[in-house]
Amino acid sequence: MSSKKICAANWKLHKNPKETLQYLEEFSKLAKDNSVGEVIFFPPASSWQTFSENSPFSWGAQNVHWELQGAFTGENSAKVLKDLGASSCLVGHSERRQIFNETKEVLIKKIHCLLEVGIIPLLCVGETLEERESGRMNAIIEEQVLSVLKSFKAPQEIWIAYEPVWAIGTGKVATPQQANEAHLFVRGLLEKSWGSESSKNTPILYGGSVKPENAEELLEQPEVDGFLVGGASLKCNEFISICSIAQKHS
Repeated sequence: MSSKKICAANWKLHKNPKETLQYLEEFSKLAKDNSVGEVIFFPPASSWQTFSENSPFSWGAQNVHWELQGAFTGENSAKVLKDLGASSCLVGHSERRQIFNETKEVLIKKIHCLLEVGIIPLLCVGETLEERESGRMNAIIEEQVLSVLKSFKAPQEIWIAYEPVWAIGTGKVATPQQANEAHLFVRGLLEKSWGSESSKNTPILYGGSVKPENAEELLEQPEVDGFLVGGASLKCNEFISICSIAQKHS
């Protein structure tokens, strides 16, 4: 498991460039008085330039195309992301899988493209409530992880985010024990694919209605290496609180 605790903010389709700049100014001021550790923001594409020019914090994209350039109207290039200073990119978020029908073949191509330009893919995995209640959680997660990792023979810098779909934006959250069990299972899959050393060094983040009120308890679990935060990351005070809690556990 990773010794550092990472806090990633997925803003989804929120905040315009002006709002982004205001947020960054406020967050930077608060960060001077609070030790926040490793923070990564995933803003919408409209705010990439704002982050590139103004952010002292790491940032990345929520989506990318699997080709660096070409006739792909409306898509985003990993090369452009790299040129702008992005360090990472989400891949396989449940909203991309469900709404945009992204398949494992698409995810694999995107990860290959990101690794080619030196951007860290953050692969999102997780089960629905129906899959959990029917006892298929492990099978679903195993398929989501191994179907991608088997395309990469040698260990790669690919981070994982476990996000139970039933906890995203619902106010529900996995218990600390449920989160730890899922992370432990994912780490076992990483070890199966790439060996124990790589497994230990791969950050596995938890996402799903993370708030300041539950962050401490979740981070007390040995397999939780940080968070991928949605709604709470849109509120500067809430996100700085989560980041400060995470830093205490680093």
